Amino acid sequence: MSINATLLGQLFIVWLVISTIIIAILAKRKTQTPIMVTVIGFIASFIPILSIGMMIFLAIKKDNKFTDNNTATSA
Repeated sequence: MSINATLLGQLFIVWLVISTIIIAILAKRKTQTPIMVTVIGFIASFIPILSIGMMIFLAIKKDNKFTDNNTATSA
């Protein structure tokens, strides 16, 4: 079976979508600026080794803990 340019292009588009979704999910949990990290992850997905490295980095990073000041009661 030969791999032609059409199949390679389709696999690349599928890779872009899947890796961007994974990076977006991780960025939402792990960073304070998930949109910016997702855009950077999408750009990094054009070079698969960069997006894999970004996924590994985000997976290893500790979860971000947000403090909600609106729920605090004032005396």
